[in-house]
Amino acid sequence: MISIMVREKDLHELARTEVRNLPGALFAGTSPLLRPFMKKLEALLPPENKGRGDSYVLCALRTHIDQVHADESRIVVKSGELEVMIRREELGELIGEKYPTTSHHRLNLPGLLFLQSSPSLQAASAILLRREHKLRIPDGPRTMRYIFHMGVAAIDADKEKIVVVFDADRLPKREDGTSVLA
Repeated sequence: MISIMVREKDLHELARTEVRNLPGALFAGTSPLLRPFMKKLEALLPPENKGRGDSYVLCALRTHIDQVHADESRIVVKSGELEVMIRREELGELIGEKYPTTSHHRLNLPGLLFLQSSPSLQAASAILLRREHKLRIPDGPRTMRYIFHMGVAAIDADKEKIVVVFDADRLPKREDGTSVLA
C-alpha cells in the first residue's frame, strides 16, 4: 500500500482550484453512497441549516465538516464535537433491500467515498500517484473512476490535508502477474 497527501496548495497548483475546506472536498458529488444517510449527516449542521432538503445538506456539509475517516468497515464524519458513522453493514443492508445479493461484504467504502469527491481532488490525486509513485494511471474518466473505486483503501482528511491510502494490489493483474499500473 502507498499513500499520498493532498494539501490546499496541491489542489491549487495541480488542479487549478481553490478549496476552502479540505474535508468538504470529499462531499462535492452526489453519489448514491450518501443519499440514504442524509438525515444522519444533517445532524452535523448548525440548527439554522437543518430541514432544507438533501441537496442543501450535501452542499452545507462541504463547509461545516472538520474531519473524515474512511476504512473498510466505516466512514466517520466529524463536525466540532458531533460525529456521524456510516458502517459498511448498514450500507449493505440498505443496498440488499433494493438489490438482493450476497456480495455486499465486498463494498469498498473508501473507494465509494472518493468517487463522490470533487473532480479537482481526483485529478490532483492521480497526478500525485503518477509523480510520487510512478503509477501509470490512465486519463480516461471511466477508467480512472474504476481505479479509484477499487484502489482507494483508506482516507483521512482534516483541515490541513487529505491522506489517501492506495492499494494497487486490489486491481486486476496482467497475465504475467504484474500490476496494470506499473
